Amino acid sequence: MSDLLIGLTCCVSGGILFGSQFTALRKHNSGDGFFVQWIQSATMFVSGLIVNLARGQPRFEPGASLGGLFFATANVCAIPLVNRLGAGLMMLIVGSIQTVTGWATARYGLFGLKVQMPSNPLMNYLGVALILASALMFAFVKNESIIKTAKVNAVESVSHIIETEKKMDLPMQCDGNMKAEVRQLSKWNASKLIYLPMTIFAGIFFGEMLSPTVYVQDNVEGASQEGLDYVFSHICGVFAGSTIYFIIYCIFKRNRPYINPETTLPSVTYGCFYSGGMILSFVSNKLLSQAVSFPIVIQVPGIVGACWDVFYFKSIKGRNNLILLAAATTVAVTGVLLVALSR
Repeated sequence: MSDLLIGLTCCVSGGILFGSQFTALRKHNSGDGFFVQWIQSATMFVSGLIVNLARGQPRFEPGASLGGLFFATANVCAIPLVNRLGAGLMMLIVGSIQTVTGWATARYGLFGLKVQMPSNPLMNYLGVALILASALMFAFVKNESIIKTAKVNAVESVSHIIETEKKMDLPMQCDGNMKAEVRQLSKWNASKLIYLPMTIFAGIFFGEMLSPTVYVQDNVEGASQEGLDYVFSHICGVFAGSTIYFIIYCIFKRNRPYINPETTLPSVTYGCFYSGGMILSFVSNKLLSQAVSFPIVIQVPGIVGACWDVFYFKSIKGRNNLILLAAATTVAVTGVLLVALSR
């Protein structure tokens, strides 16, 4: 089997694992996600340890651990965003922002990285513009999980509705359907105001999580050019960051963290899927050029997640909604391909 075929298989398989990582969790109430994140990071640590032993225990690089801390910081937002936006939309929006962040860092040599000039600047900028446009389009795709997750916590849901009615000062003669519509619209708008900025925050930190590793490879004498040699260092940063955030969360909650025992094994699955996807993406980057593997690794997870939302969870419905989702996905894929081909 040729390196090209193996590389493409690893690339697509990694994308499918990334896109399916939240599937088992969505059957359970994950709450605010801190417990889930910590179990995921512990699972990743075990996976990273196995890779480290298989690679002959390469040198530990603190710089790569900083990238893991960036991942842990962004990952704090992952579960709340999935609960509100759905896995597919979350990954598509965050993936678009992640792509633009990574592009800007490489294009302008931010944070001490080497400047990567595109061979076709016009095509490069056009691709970035399309990626940004797709992120805006995804933001207008409605996902029923935004409304359904409010039912998980009855007290929060009821209090939110009461506050909405007080602020809107709805007249008593309004019929039930009108009130329900206003409540639903209020929740949707409030969710967008709160959670879309979170996607920007997560996308920026996800986009920079590999920058410290690239910096080490470019600037540290004797640094390995093999991506798998940095997996354990990176995951150590993930585990340390997740542990710190979980401790801070427990202190903030006065030692009463939200822990749903039913999410334990799904969280392990979450960690296994992400670890597998990360390892496969490193292998594909070695066998393929980054220009080929990067668009696949970034876009396939969101597309796979959206397919789960549409066909399994059925949280994205409606003809116009599905058309907008398909159009935004097409724009995003086109943009990423233009960026890749312009290098």
